[in-house]
Amino acid sequence: MAGKQYSMVDVAPTVSAILQLPAPEQATGSAIQEIVRDLAGSPRVAVLAPDAFGEFAWRLWQDEMPFLKSLHAQRSILLHSVLPSITPVNFAAMVTGTDLAGHGVRTFRHDFACQTLFDVVREAGGKSAGIGLNGYTGAELLARVADISGNAGDGSDDDVVDTALEIADQLCPQFMIAQLGRVDDVFHRHGPSSPAVVPMLQATDARLEKLVVHLEPLGYGIILLADHGQHDVPDAREGEFKGSHGTDRPEDCLVPCTWV
Repeated sequence: MAGKQYSMVDVAPTVSAILQLPAPEQATGSAIQEIVRDLAGSPRVAVLAPDAFGEFAWRLWQDEMPFLKSLHAQRSILLHSVLPSITPVNFAAMVTGTDLAGHGVRTFRHDFACQTLFDVVREAGGKSAGIGLNGYTGAELLARVADISGNAGDGSDDDVVDTALEIADQLCPQFMIAQLGRVDDVFHRHGPSSPAVVPMLQATDARLEKLVVHLEPLGYGIILLADHGQHDVPDAREGEFKGSHGTDRPEDCLVPCTWV
């Protein structure tokens, strides 16, 4: 993993710079020039986010994810989540460029207290999409405020992929952001260091490859990152662990980021 570290609040200015639009007005972050340089000229941007897939799990299991590993071998940085390192707060940071004090989104039921990427793209005459499952930030927050609601129902992350591809094919939004939420569920159940998470990560790698292979020819510059990570905590069962997050520890806050 590359040593360079950036902040989650840098994502929104980066997307804006790629699309040659102003950053959200309250953004405190700066555009990540490595990404802007490589994706400059892309007419569309897709942010693909496997929920909770932090650097801690990535270091352990990257050999089980050959597609993602091939991307990180070419371009790789670390992002630092804003606090608390939980999902709604950090997805909101991705699309606003500011932290909880600025965007006001502590749960996915809250409304944004500031301008978002959805607003910036809309004001420029474009459309955006938010995509995720029922009961998750992708559907309950991002899809709720985007121009195109990509609610993928109650199913699996495969449904999120199918919804994202259908939206891209039929509507071609200038900006889309998709949450693969079941990754977080499996980490919570087993702990990120458990071999029990490997089948899920292998399937996630295949989903990301399917998305990238389909979206890139449609003109999308693609950023792959997570909202936060997780750490292991002892379970009530002897020798077992669960996953948790929300703290300022590196396992919770450092996430890998690559782009195509």
